[in-house]
Amino acid sequence: MKTKEEILNSYEVKHADGVPEISAEDLLKAMEEYRLQAEQAAFEAARQSAGSVAGITYKFANFDDYQASLQPPPIVNNQAANIQLIADSILEQFIPQDKSVYNLSFNIRTEGHSYSVNYVKNPQGYWYFDSFSDAE
Repeated sequence: MKTKEEILNSYEVKHADGVPEISAEDLLKAMEEYRLQAEQAAFEAARQSAGSVAGITYKFANFDDYQASLQPPPIVNNQAANIQLIADSILEQFIPQDKSVYNLSFNIRTEGHSYSVNYVKNPQGYWYFDSFSDAE
C-alpha cells in the first residue's frame, strides 16, 4: 500500500529550480487514488476479520464487485412512466367542475408525439391515471 506522500510524489512535477509543483487536476487524481486505496484496504481488513469466523459466505467476492454494487442503477427510459408523470403534473387543469363525471381524457404532446391520456375517478373522488394511447 502506497503512503500519501508516495501517491503525491507520483503526480508532482519538478521544475528546473528543483521546486516541486502539482496541478489542481493532478491533486484531485492523487486524492481519488488515495481514497480508493484506503477503501480497498478497509474492505480487505473487514473481509479478513470476518473470515476468521467459520462458515462465512461473502456478499461480494472481491472489491470490484463491491464497487459495482455502489453504482446507481442504469436509467431506464420508461415511456409510460414519463407520460404519466407529465399528465399527472397538469391534471389539475383538466378536472371538470361537474362532480358526476367519472372519466376524463385529454391530449398531451411530448418528444414530438401526441398522446391521449385517460383518468378515472375512484369512489372517494380522487382521479388516477388509467391509460394512454397515441393521439395521432
